Amino acid sequence: MATSTPISAFSLDDFEARTGSATSIIRTITGLYLRHQLAPIPRTHVVELATAAGISTAAAQTAISRLIDKQVLENGTDSALRVPQMAQAMFERGSRRIFTPRQMSAMDPWCLVAYSLPETLRPLRHQIRKHFLQLGGGLVAAGLWIFPEYLREEVDAALEALHARAQATIFTVQQPHFPATAREAAAQWWDLEQLGSRHQQFLEATAGLSADQADPAEAYRGYVGMIDAWRALPYLDPGLPDGMLPEAWPGRRSRQRFLALSSALRHPAEQFAASVLGHGLKPDRFVLPVGR
Repeated sequence: MATSTPISAFSLDDFEARTGSATSIIRTITGLYLRHQLAPIPRTHVVELATAAGISTAAAQTAISRLIDKQVLENGTDSALRVPQMAQAMFERGSRRIFTPRQMSAMDPWCLVAYSLPETLRPLRHQIRKHFLQLGGGLVAAGLWIFPEYLREEVDAALEALHARAQATIFTVQQPHFPATAREAAAQWWDLEQLGSRHQQFLEATAGLSADQADPAEAYRGYVGMIDAWRALPYLDPGLPDGMLPEAWPGRRSRQRFLALSSALRHPAEQFAASVLGHGLKPDRFVLPVGR
């Protein structure tokens, strides 16, 4: 059974920040590199990483302050910064989603969540809807959501954090019997038009990015921008099986491009981050954990 997670930890997950903004870029840098540092990080190093990713110094300073307000970063001693425990947990969840995007096969099981809440708990209904959408859930009917079964533990943890687990029943089923076709059901339960548009935006944002970039500084800038453009997609996209997706689904191409670029750019980007943060420490100190 999933362990209880404080609701404030889930509130740190923010997919509404504009991709490419100073706040979003530094948030991405924090998830990629800063959270792995055992000692507080000098603020000047964070600003240096931000400017290397294309953010101005003034914008970086403002963004750092905003992320402190959001509890993604916190002040340490001597103008140093650290990543608080709740943000660490959020980034750990993120690394599993971002770096191991999953897709269902036609035979994979599903998770159904049913609940009924009185009108007096309308704010809780809103919170459940918000978090379930950010977990990639599909809304079948009022109080009934569908997810790939591999998201069940995350669904359970979200309900626990919202103090709504006692009001919800979770079912694991092998095969829904759709009212019409699987594609029509998916189009009704998920906003595939909006999701497809976000995949297309990722493809456009990375169109000029080369996987052959060997210069660490250039690889770092491209890699951070690429991750920033991608990081919300593996949350919002549940990874539906091909038979439920439109024929020309852009998510197939965006997933392939992400995996190819990530494999090519990750190591030289880590070399650059190590040169800023590590003062000669081996780049493998900054290797990200592969998702489970």
